[in-house]
Amino acid sequence: MRVLLGALFLAAVCVTGACTAQAQPRPLTYVAIGASDAVGVGAANPETDGWVPRFGTELGSNVHVVNLGVSGSTLAQALQEQVGPALDAQPDVITVWLAVNDLNARVPLEHYGAELDNLLGQLEATHARVLVGNVPDLSALAAYRGIDPAPLDAEVEAWNAVIADATARHGATLVDLHAHWQEISQHPEYLSADGFHPSSDGYAALAKVFSDSLGTDVGS
Repeated sequence: MRVLLGALFLAAVCVTGACTAQAQPRPLTYVAIGASDAVGVGAANPETDGWVPRFGTELGSNVHVVNLGVSGSTLAQALQEQVGPALDAQPDVITVWLAVNDLNARVPLEHYGAELDNLLGQLEATHARVLVGNVPDLSALAAYRGIDPAPLDAEVEAWNAVIADATARHGATLVDLHAHWQEISQHPEYLSADGFHPSSDGYAALAKVFSDSLGTDVGS
């Protein structure tokens, strides 16, 4: 009886507004859609040194990171495997970086552009801030040495034009890695041993580019 009366008293106190316990604020949910870079391949400790966890830390102290990246993923595969879980997560911020695997696989650019439109169109329903990374300067990567840089640069430019158009059309934010991640040639330590994926230092620089592109107005 005493236990019951005590419970009723506590309930009455909370009803009258004297209960001091406060609900915890909802964490900001960040979802990453991507490939091996999202996974953190090349980092000493992918779970902490990859650009996705670093970017998540930049978003604040109360952030739930949902990393959906799959090594080797193309945009078509991400549409099948990652978009559904991304929508289910009810995200506040989404990053999308899926282009280099498609370019290397010789996916027709027109087909890639249609798939990017599809993906970004679906993400619009979340009302999240969506950041889309483009293709960096591949000629600066050790893995592309020996390839004629002129046609490679022209192809990257064409792909980035399509990415920029789709990003603008869907009200997303372009993360211009081609323009703002140019330190690779001056900083060989930004690349891992495979000459393709970033190192831990390279991922730190990548996270800063994404963070700078987002700015401070996360809620808009």
